Amino acid sequence: MGSKTGEADGTALQLWYALLRATVARLVCLGALPATGCALSPSVNILGSFFPAWLISIVTGLVLALIAWRVLIATGVAPYLTPAGLVYPCLAALLIFASWLVLFGG
Repeated sequence: MGSKTGEADGTALQLWYALLRATVARLVCLGALPATGCALSPSVNILGSFFPAWLISIVTGLVLALIAWRVLIATGVAPYLTPAGLVYPCLAALLIFASWLVLFGG
């Protein structure tokens, strides 16, 4: 009777390892999918140096967000935009994505 329990435990363990290997294989394949989009990243030539387009969009968007922040302070609207820790990063993200679309969208 003890040998049947040992065989059952061995079979269950083998089944568990097979399931684990299949899950790991699926996760590795899913992890490799996003890397296929990195083959051709757009670059911009500035004075002989190539910069990635996303870097230019981030810098442009952050500069625009700083300008918008100063305008909101000057007009007196800034105290009404609460919570500031949520509003200003969202404003920066909006301007970063908008600058990407305007500069490199089409």
